[in-house]
Amino acid sequence: MAKINIELELDWFGEEDNLDDVIKSQVISGLQDRLIQKAEQKVLAKIEKEVELKANEVADNFIHGALENKISELKIPYKKNGWGSEVELIPISEFIGIRYESYLTEKTLDGDGKEARYSSDKKLSISEYFIKNYLAKELTGKVSAMIQTARKDAEETIVKALENNLKEQLSVDIIERLNIPKMLESLQNKAAELDIKE
Repeated sequence: MAKINIELELDWFGEEDNLDDVIKSQVISGLQDRLIQKAEQKVLAKIEKEVELKANEVADNFIHGALENKISELKIPYKKNGWGSEVELIPISEFIGIRYESYLTEKTLDGDGKEARYSSDKKLSISEYFIKNYLAKELTGKVSAMIQTARKDAEETIVKALENNLKEQLSVDIIERLNIPKMLESLQNKAAELDIKE
């Protein structure tokens, strides 16, 4: 254990004061000051954060409200036709609607869906191009599926009809000897192989 000797010159220390009490009160006073200072810093930081959040919220609400009101009141000069000089002030929402409709219906694409460089190449509007492509894909897929289903159904119907006719015309004994169902299945497989090769 280490022993430390501390010398203090206390000119304010009186004869009647107890050294232990004075040191104790000074230490407690210092600790209280530090704890109060830390608590104040934490409270101030929390208050600053809350104030900043509230200030941002109020500012955002103000800006949103101001912009919403201004945009709804904002009017843009719009020329009714290309030949005249008459200009009308219309709300921005109506102007955006007119431009959007023009964008969708104005013919700006060539037959391949690329932007046309020359006016003679302009054949499709954007909406026509997407409708054409969508319909082509949908119809191709559905017609192809219908043809495959119809072909499969027709083959199955023919095989079943042949089998039923043969069963009716031949005796059970002959059918068993010739193993006609296996022959029909083999014929069906060969027909399927020919279809695949084509």
